[in-house]
Amino acid sequence: MSSGRGPGVIGMVMALIVVLGFGFLSMFALDDGLQGEDFSIEAVIRSQAKDVVSIEGRIAVGEKSLALAPSRLASAKDLSRTAGDNQRLEQRIVSLKQSVQAGNAEILRRNETLENYKNQYRAHVRGAAKNSEIAELKTRDGTVYHGVNIREVTAVGIQIRHSEGHSRIAFEDLPEEMQDHFQFDPNQKTVALLEESKLRDVHDAAAAVAGERADEETARQQQKEKERQVEATLLSIASKEASISALGEEIRGLEKDAERAEAAASAARSAGRMHINKSGPILSNIQRKRNSISSLRVEINRMKSQH
Repeated sequence: MSSGRGPGVIGMVMALIVVLGFGFLSMFALDDGLQGEDFSIEAVIRSQAKDVVSIEGRIAVGEKSLALAPSRLASAKDLSRTAGDNQRLEQRIVSLKQSVQAGNAEILRRNETLENYKNQYRAHVRGAAKNSEIAELKTRDGTVYHGVNIREVTAVGIQIRHSEGHSRIAFEDLPEEMQDHFQFDPNQKTVALLEESKLRDVHDAAAAVAGERADEETARQQQKEKERQVEATLLSIASKEASISALGEEIRGLEKDAERAEAAASAARSAGRMHINKSGPILSNIQRKRNSISSLRVEINRMKSQH
């Protein structure tokens, strides 16, 4: 029915339906037994006419579907072909992605090889430049250094000794030919400066800790010295107090000697005898010892006031 003869066949079917319909109508009309009580011939004809219209509608829908069948078949073929093309394209995309990844890996490997070569070259030329002499070095800002001796070449720049002292020149300030010769790289300079900053921070922290420890040690030594001085002062005070006590004992002994000498002189005078009074020197000696005691007490008071 999908061929060009489809509409003729459908027409034949419709004709048969109409003929059969009229045949049934005739049977109803001629045979009283087939006619029900509630259905007249007109009612049956109307019912059959509705069925015919419904069938004609279905036939029209079928004809439209048949008319669209070739385009739908073509669309289905296109979809199938498109699905196959998409599958092949997806496989091609996967293959291209793998090729791109392999290419990127190769580029990375070659870049690493090139960078390694550059680093080897940098290490060679920078090492060879150490202690080399330059009669005159003019920087890009116009500063001129005379009698230059290159002490070190780093990623940051060069360390030089010149006629007026020492200087560090950043690579941006060097002539272009020196920048090219030493292969300076801004990224390497940034990394080097960060490393210097970290080392400086570590050094400063270590210096701060060392300074604190030195201060603590100095404070401990000062405390020990103070304690030693206090101990020495207390020993000196104790020694002077012992001397005062000894002098007091000596004075008391001399005072007794002076009393005996005075008594002996008085007895001699009473007896009318000649006698030398020895109490004078004893009393002088007593006074000297008392003066010594006074001096020691002054020293003790001074020591106590200082501590």
